[in-house]
Amino acid sequence: MAIPKPKAPLIDFDEMLGIETQHDTAPAPVQVGIVDMDFSLMESFPNHRFKLYEGQQLTDMVDSICQFGILLPIILWYTEDGRYIILSGHNRKNAAQLAGFAKGPVIIRENLTYEDAVLIVTETNLRQRSFSDMSHSERAYCLAQHYEAMKCQGKRNDLLAEIEMLLNPQDTSENETLAEPQTRFRTDAKLGQDYGLSRDKVAKYIRISNLIEPLIFRVDSGEIAFLAAYDLSFVEDEAQQQRIADLMESDSFKLDTKKAELFHGYYKAGKLTDTAIVQILSGEKTRKPKSNKPQPVKIKPAVISKYFTAQQTQKEIEEVIDKALALYFENQESEVTA
Repeated sequence: MAIPKPKAPLIDFDEMLGIETQHDTAPAPVQVGIVDMDFSLMESFPNHRFKLYEGQQLTDMVDSICQFGILLPIILWYTEDGRYIILSGHNRKNAAQLAGFAKGPVIIRENLTYEDAVLIVTETNLRQRSFSDMSHSERAYCLAQHYEAMKCQGKRNDLLAEIEMLLNPQDTSENETLAEPQTRFRTDAKLGQDYGLSRDKVAKYIRISNLIEPLIFRVDSGEIAFLAAYDLSFVEDEAQQQRIADLMESDSFKLDTKKAELFHGYYKAGKLTDTAIVQILSGEKTRKPKSNKPQPVKIKPAVISKYFTAQQTQKEIEEVIDKALALYFENQESEVTA
């Protein structure tokens, strides 16, 4: 996935006024160690899903940086086109700037794929934040990304182990190898245990990560309950999700668990039309759609014993019934055309 470049300003006032301006240029990447870098050279990770600290949490971080400085270095990704993308440290950069700092300590990483970068973003956020303090959308995004990483377990554990030692050098003794810290990374089973979540809850979070932002943000605000969001996530057509979000915004419709179940049922049955969406949100529709599948028919034991022996298997009985019905309907068609 290509990282979108920032748009150039529509008007360059310095150029228009004939003023020569010395612009900052990105320094050559540093291979190892921690260096100081101007915040002006750093870019936020594209489509960063984790909200910046606000309120008391932000105030506390600003106060801490004013007193002690930035204790944990910011991790940057040096891209092939010479840009520095923040992988870990969006809050530290923001708080440091509010504290009056112009630069901060960084660790620069090169030769990363976009997937490697995403993995670092999610893993470091899981480690540095309290999971209970995350919003539903942040939890869903983080767990979904972790799940994807687990599907290719071992792909870049060397990368994660190195980041672990960079962020937590006190946790790694001199005799440990790069392979040993890897065992501390969460498996899919341990993921739920670390945050007091059952596997079912983890699965639900991963599902709701498929909701578009206007809907999942309503989960964050409490307008949509978590279980309702789970049912709604089965509406996998983004255009239909957007239609639901637009109607909730324009007509102030509420979405409760019952309506979400109806959306789930109508989408599964292939009957979620624009009209059905309006009827469900307005409360006009209150029942699940009728299934197009034929209802199962039970044959009484007396009928079975009339034509079959106890030694015949279920498969043999089904085959005879199938042939008998085919012959019956063939004769019916012959009578109609005669």
